[in-house]
Order: sequence, then C-alpha cells, then structure tokens
Amino acid sequence: MTKSTRYALILALALAAASGTSVAQTTHPATGVVKTIDAAKGTVTLAHDPIKSLKWPAMTMDFRVRDKASLATLKPDQKVEFELIEENKGSYVISRIK
Repeated sequence: MTKSTRYALILALALAAASGTSVAQTTHPATGVVKTIDAAKGTVTLAHDPIKSLKWPAMTMDFRVRDKASLATLKPDQKVEFELIEENKGSYVISRIK
C-alpha cells in the first residue's frame, strides 16, 4: 500500500466516524433460545449455541438490541436466529433477530 493510499484510507475512516456513517461491520450469525425479554431496557436473554466467528462456546447471555421494536414478537422458549455486531470494542449488540 502506498503512502498516499494509506492517507486516503485514514481520511475516509475519519470522515465516516465524524459523520456518524458506519464503516462496514462484520456480522456474527447465531442461533439460540429466548429466556427472558426486557422491552423497557431493550434487552433479551438468550441461551445461544456456539458462535464460531467469535469463538464463543454455547452460553446464556443478556444482549442489547438495536431495535427495541424487534422484541415485541419474541416469547420465552422461542428459537431464534440473530446477528451480532461489535458496537464498541468487545461489546456486542443484536442488529437483527427473528
């Protein structure tokens, strides 16, 4: 990579961050079972299967969801497919759940 290409990439990333535009994020597909839902907090507790792309074993965890409205159709013991994205370093949020 040339020096000018590196500068252009750095500038593009800085402009995207400053404008609130997201740079392409890696999604991590997963499956699990709904345990509890807290619509007021926008969270769901899932017993999820291993998530290979994150190298996570199966476990039960609380997750925030980007779209609180997506929680309205969920029920305890329901099997779901969902996608996680890293919102902050080491902090994951559900970007899609069905």
